[in-house]
Amino acid sequence: MKEEHKELLCLLKKAIATEDNGEPITITDWGNVYRNATKQSVAAIIFDLLERKGGNVVLPKRLMVEWLGQSLFQKSIYEQYVQAISKLASFYATQHIQMLLLKGYGLSLNYPKPELRNVGDIDIYLFGEKEFGDNMVEREPNIPVNRTYHKHPNFSYEGAAVENHGKFFDNEKHKSNGSFELRLKELLDEDGRNLIQSPISNCFLPSPTFNALFLLRHAGEHFATNEISLRHVLDLGFFFERFHNEIDWNYVLSVYNEEGIKRFYDSIATICIRDLGFNEVSFNGYTHSYELADKVLDDIFEDKQALPMSTSGIAGIKKIRYGIGKSLRWWNNRWKYRMVYNENLLESFLWLSINRIKH
Repeated sequence: MKEEHKELLCLLKKAIATEDNGEPITITDWGNVYRNATKQSVAAIIFDLLERKGGNVVLPKRLMVEWLGQSLFQKSIYEQYVQAISKLASFYATQHIQMLLLKGYGLSLNYPKPELRNVGDIDIYLFGEKEFGDNMVEREPNIPVNRTYHKHPNFSYEGAAVENHGKFFDNEKHKSNGSFELRLKELLDEDGRNLIQSPISNCFLPSPTFNALFLLRHAGEHFATNEISLRHVLDLGFFFERFHNEIDWNYVLSVYNEEGIKRFYDSIATICIRDLGFNEVSFNGYTHSYELADKVLDDIFEDKQALPMSTSGIAGIKKIRYGIGKSLRWWNNRWKYRMVYNENLLESFLWLSINRIKH
């Protein structure tokens, strides 16, 4: 691991620590820290540490101003994001639709300062009312809904991108996602809507047991497709820290093992405990895996090519190049697929290739 990445991890550990140990901060290049923190979606968290340290940390003035501006902008975006969720939940309430919020805002509530977590799309689940919900959005607020992506329609609401999920994982890309999906749907049914009421009216959050499965698999998918960042690791760390006493660990660990994702859980737990300072009591049943954790961290910091989620809007030679790029990525990432998907590699490749032709 490069020294600049070690420095970022060290700063992040200090930033989320409950107590300041008084150790001085010595950084060789603050410009590198800023760039890496921004890339890993943790820049506002690091800047909060610098503000708390005050005059004990000296940065180049131009960099300090830019970093401050980015941090203030993120906080304002967070406020707008929460307002958009509140208005959307209220709209669905008028249609007698219960709204389940996935990831995003719900995860930010686990952070010491929620507004420091980067936010993106608003991911929702409407308990079988997806089509009705989309029709109502198109009819009353008169907002167009894009239905081209098979996994979920999407639309823009109050400046935020909304993804209305009919399913939690894409079983057309990975066959094993089908069994994972069934487990999550069964949990929702068995919970009897035993959901967590967020501070926003009609905005519910999944149960801790549901999220212990969903969030790890979601992070695993980002890991397998070169899209994981330290923010995903922090999301898991803060989630397990807050809810570990409310999770049905016997069930969750059995699913981790049966679905072949236990080694990924072990690596994330090891990073959270060793590198970020979380208490190991939050990670029931984990096995420390230092070598694998190092490999995962190296992958998180590595510069990688980003590819679109689907071929929607792509045609001709560009579609062929996209297919080749996806196939090469799959081959290079096969060690990661083994940590996330309970699939034979050849079967996985054929399943992915056949369904990629459709989309």
